Amino acid sequence: MNTNHSVLIIAKNLPDKGVMTNAAFVLGLTAGRLLSGDTFGPDVTDGDGSIHKHLTNIGHFVREAGQSKLQSLRSEFMQIEGATVVDYTEDAAPANYDEYASNLAGHKGEQILYRAIWVYGPAEIVLPKTKNLSRFQ
Repeated sequence: MNTNHSVLIIAKNLPDKGVMTNAAFVLGLTAGRLLSGDTFGPDVTDGDGSIHKHLTNIGHFVREAGQSKLQSLRSEFMQIEGATVVDYTEDAAPANYDEYASNLAGHKGEQILYRAIWVYGPAEIVLPKTKNLSRFQ
């Protein structure tokens, strides 16, 4: 049984729902690529015989935090063995990946603004560090 949990932490005060949705979508795609097969259940069939693709079978939460908290959580989780962190920064907003890489290379530490981070790891580590964050509204 998988005892890992997943937490998506969205930045407070994003300009609109489209920006938030885009950040969540990008992180979800990346997270799916990183996760092993045992983090997903099998396909299921409805009463009409139509197949519904597998979904995650791990605990997951969506929270929100300000920039300084996002930065400190990212830094903290990056140091924890067994934790995985994926971030989506303001620098990632351009559709061109080379431009993203160039923009991010020009920023350090507190200059990096996060739209969201995704954290995955042992529940006994991830949950205590994120449980006091506000639920995303």
